[in-house]
Amino acid sequence: MPIAYIFFFIGIIFFALTSLGLLRMPDAYCRLHAAALGDTFGFLFITIGLLLHVSGVAYIIKLLMVLVTMWIMNPTVSHYMSKVALLRGNWVVVEKRDQSDQEREGASA
Repeated sequence: MPIAYIFFFIGIIFFALTSLGLLRMPDAYCRLHAAALGDTFGFLFITIGLLLHVSGVAYIIKLLMVLVTMWIMNPTVSHYMSKVALLRGNWVVVEKRDQSDQEREGASA
């Protein structure tokens, strides 16, 4: 079953990249997007590793039902959270560049 451990490792990598994305992204919406994608793919690979590791049809069906439930709930909840944040006034902040920054870049080029 070494292939199952490879899938576990890939899932852990996705969860680690999710944590990195939460630290590096500039605003709440980008962080929410990184968390939703990383959790979904990390959970997929860990479930595939578990599917290869367990024996018995009942366990496989249960794992597939959990996977489908997670793949439906995770994007739905992240979309709902971003919609609530938008309705409550959490706007994406875009930094405006002032004239002095543009002049300095023009002089250095």
